[in-house]
Amino acid sequence: MFVSIIGFICLINLITRDKPFSEKENRVLEQKPEITAAGIESGRFMDQYESYKSDQFAGRNLWVTMKTNVDLLLGKRESNGVFKGKDGYLLEDIASPNQEQLEANLKAMNEFAGDYSNVPFYMLLVPNAANILSDKLPALAVTADQEKQFEDIRKALEREYVWVDAQKTLKKHKDEEIYYRTDHHWTTLGASYVYQELAKYMELDTSKSPDLKPYAVTADFNGTLSATSGYKSRYKEPIYIYGAKDPKDETEIVVTYTDEQRKTATMYDRSKLESRDKYAVFFGGNFSMMDIRTTADSTDRLLLLKDSYANCLIPFLVPYYREIIVIDPRYYYGDIYQVMKENKITSVLFLYNGNTFVEDNSISGVLESHETE
Repeated sequence: MFVSIIGFICLINLITRDKPFSEKENRVLEQKPEITAAGIESGRFMDQYESYKSDQFAGRNLWVTMKTNVDLLLGKRESNGVFKGKDGYLLEDIASPNQEQLEANLKAMNEFAGDYSNVPFYMLLVPNAANILSDKLPALAVTADQEKQFEDIRKALEREYVWVDAQKTLKKHKDEEIYYRTDHHWTTLGASYVYQELAKYMELDTSKSPDLKPYAVTADFNGTLSATSGYKSRYKEPIYIYGAKDPKDETEIVVTYTDEQRKTATMYDRSKLESRDKYAVFFGGNFSMMDIRTTADSTDRLLLLKDSYANCLIPFLVPYYREIIVIDPRYYYGDIYQVMKENKITSVLFLYNGNTFVEDNSISGVLESHETE
């Protein structure tokens, strides 16, 4: 019977077609690796094949759900780096940095800022929910000390960058809905509080911004932490965008997606509300480079280097800049020095969440591109 069951499972996997993307987990799945002598000799092929079979295993979603439920019955409150916290919160574990890569990134950032002594540089590092909402973690959960990570990063950048203290701001509002319960992102409410603090550091004239109010664009969001962990798969929560109370006060824009060679007059892609990745309603997701041109009464031009946390904060900055160049270093391969020169950048902002920043392996490469050409 045992052999028959194993044989049946193998047969099902042989006849099941590979899937390129998991809607449930909102990620690209591993595909069958190419067999090479070098790959076999190094062991890389075996690692890739194991990942491929894990992703493409027949009925994978069912098995993951069963495992998660069994773990819960046994008292386990962590799955795939996600804690099942109190009050319905799922909290991503705090990442430990790749110290060598982090130091390379910080060195490159300092050198980049040092090349533009007349341009102000700002660093906005957003703490993750497990830091700010540590009281929501399950009993006996242990995470890395993100506050110490932030302090070390602040000290490394203090000569060249103005440090925007998002941690202090978010702690003041920790009892509000500043993080999603099923997703690793902060909510637009959380971003709005930090934007207000950022405006002070960047000396933005907030009288240029219209009165804003939140609008719910969906009440059906179930985020990536739910998909990754298998917890709270049926939980739904809202996503808000902020718009002018009087539509006549909205700043008009044109967003150019550089690599895709397309333009749009909105910062929101409502088609994403029909997909699993509803957070991508902000700009349609992440792209290597976006050029946002506005009708704002300003000649200032901002260069924003970021991860996905920035996507819901960018709309708050639009009224203050004639142009905002948005670059995601994870996908960008151009010359950033050329961007600074051709677009006459007047200020630079780095905006990341803590976990992404300490694990990033692309910042140093993007900032050093000028030197290697």
